[in-house]
Amino acid sequence: MKKILLCAIIILLLGASSGCSLGSKINSNNPAVITDNSVIKSAPGSTNEINSTPSSTDKQSTAPGNINSSYSEVSSISVHKTVNFSTFDVNQKYFNDVNGYAELNLKLPRLDGNYDGIPEINKYFIGKEKFFYDELPLDSLKEFNRKVEGKKDNWYRSADYKLEAVLGEIISISADLNGGAGGVGWAGIEGDSFNLNTGKKLNLGDIFKVNKDEYMNLIYDFVSKQIMSKINNNKQSGYGSGYNFEDAYSGVGYKNIRSYDPNNFYLTKNALVVFYPKYALVAGAEGPQESSIPFELILNILAIDVKT
Repeated sequence: MKKILLCAIIILLLGASSGCSLGSKINSNNPAVITDNSVIKSAPGSTNEINSTPSSTDKQSTAPGNINSSYSEVSSISVHKTVNFSTFDVNQKYFNDVNGYAELNLKLPRLDGNYDGIPEINKYFIGKEKFFYDELPLDSLKEFNRKVEGKKDNWYRSADYKLEAVLGEIISISADLNGGAGGVGWAGIEGDSFNLNTGKKLNLGDIFKVNKDEYMNLIYDFVSKQIMSKINNNKQSGYGSGYNFEDAYSGVGYKNIRSYDPNNFYLTKNALVVFYPKYALVAGAEGPQESSIPFELILNILAIDVKT
């Protein structure tokens, strides 16, 4: 009897030990993966993945029981892109032998933000100081050799830049330019548009998705129609044409309108602005001339997103 009881106890003990062993086995249909960071992940194809420490690299792990499991983690964090516009002043005087001077008065752009192209754009505008310095009439100042006082006596060069628009990844900036060498002023306009991601300065061909002939003819037609309307209104009011010509579609008018330089443009929130230099279309006292072509008229041929 004692022997039978002892055998029964031994059998019970063996069964309990076997049950514990069976309870610790890993289900090979869904092997667990334990990383070095103690992050538990189910094998590929499972839906109950837990990941508290994302990584952008692929990791290889071997689950208990020599069951190989691999997985790839991709971190996709959306970064909000920003750009801020400000200006910095450059004010310099350059003297001749009798203490007369010409001066440089610039308000140049400076961009801040996290677009990749911003450093390249800032570099472009830093270089503008030398550009405007080279336009100063310093040789004339030396030859003239009188005690002139910069802007007061019209011996200067100035540029005042301002932000026009940020359209998606494009920023557009314009500038009012002026200056002189003791005589008639050099009033002008500058336009600069850039891709904020690359820093590339855009030309007119980057704005349109049609060929050059098509977009240039569109500009000529728009400007001609606008000018002709103004000429007719001026004449009906008892004045002259107000331009250096009487007809925008022939002779001097036709020629001058088609002398447009495709570098002369900038973008606003609502329009493409093209401009002509002083004297090109009207008397010098009228300064440079602008024409604004609303985006809504050219949306079907634009290559850029003009939503602000």
